[in-house]
Amino acid sequence: MATRMAVALLLAAAVVVAGCARTGTSGGANIPERVLSFTATYRGPISDVFFYFIALDADGDFGVDGPLPVAAGPYWGNGWGTGSITHFVEYHQGQYDTFRADRTATLRQAGGGITAASGEPTKTDTGEYDLTIGALTLGAATVSGTGAIASVTNQSDQNAGTLAVATNAAGVVNAGGVTFTPAADGGRALTATEQAAVDALNAGGVTLAPNSLAALGLQLTLRPAGSRAGTATITIAPTTAAVGVVFEPTRGGGSVTSAGTLTANSSTPTATPPIPGATLTTQDLVTGGTAAIRVDLATSATLLGAPYEWTPPGGSRTLAATIDLATLGSPTNLSVNIISSTDLIFDPTITDPNEHCYDAIGPLGNDYVSFSTTQDRTITSQDSLTPEGSGDPTLQGPPSRTQADRDSVDLVDWSFTVRRLK
Repeated sequence: MATRMAVALLLAAAVVVAGCARTGTSGGANIPERVLSFTATYRGPISDVFFYFIALDADGDFGVDGPLPVAAGPYWGNGWGTGSITHFVEYHQGQYDTFRADRTATLRQAGGGITAASGEPTKTDTGEYDLTIGALTLGAATVSGTGAIASVTNQSDQNAGTLAVATNAAGVVNAGGVTFTPAADGGRALTATEQAAVDALNAGGVTLAPNSLAALGLQLTLRPAGSRAGTATITIAPTTAAVGVVFEPTRGGGSVTSAGTLTANSSTPTATPPIPGATLTTQDLVTGGTAAIRVDLATSATLLGAPYEWTPPGGSRTLAATIDLATLGSPTNLSVNIISSTDLIFDPTITDPNEHCYDAIGPLGNDYVSFSTTQDRTITSQDSLTPEGSGDPTLQGPPSRTQADRDSVDLVDWSFTVRRLK
């Protein structure tokens, strides 16, 4: 289980900015109001071919969850980080860049009529959603026009659309007199069984009966004989279902339950979607059926530009940069981790954490730091209950990794400074 360190410090009259020389800047004359500066020091020299991340969680929950390293597959996501990450600064190949983290939803197990998942959930946490289809609310069936049909009861039809039925005065269906048009949202093509029932009526000469459309889940009430000439149009509204939701975060914290609704035969979110921001595609829904949706950080991220200030390592063991907090949405609190790795891993068959050479804050990399950004302060490794050491067990990696490789990603010291510039 991930741990978190919520650091409470007294206000200092003077704040020391640790190791961030103004040797590079993207700000020009635009001076930020408040900034976050960081330093990260490693046992060996920084290697430009390896990957270094300052992972930031600006979702405002003050450390309920936060950034974590990916310890093992098969859900590698972006290849290095998981948990709750909204932004990150990457140093790689001699360049610092700031990104907004993107997330992606994928269907791990279809069920209950849920057939696909896509889009970006608004919740920043990674993990798995288990969805259970509850009670159905069948779409109302209404009748307009003339013809043999006075009213309709929807007994089981989840296919929204319009069904036109043309009959003569005796209630005999005209040849080719039945047509179905699926609704743009909530409709689908007729199944083979449904189409066969329509084809039988369209052959002509069939007297319409209350159960003539039973294969479509519709029960008819007919007008009196002799007054059945014309075309009746049946309109079936979309069917919806209640959905129970259980979210299991990747690591840390317990399961979270919630509820939502889905529309049958649709990819359009309802006003209360089970996973806000994600797009779930459905066919006819099945009460009691379950589906599993996996949410991970996407392989790609949205580039926001360089940090406000940065210091190239220049063969040293230290990274240093300064971020404009407005870039992160001016959060009032942050959870932060420093994650380094010799490789980005996307191969889902790799499930042994010893094949992944990485390090982050704490002995296992799970001790992300949480602090307020509203007051000037400096937080260092020495403020933690477990000051950063070297030779963490996460650094083993595959046999091809040398000790020099491990040293280049072995985090041994860090600091964060929040300060006002104007």
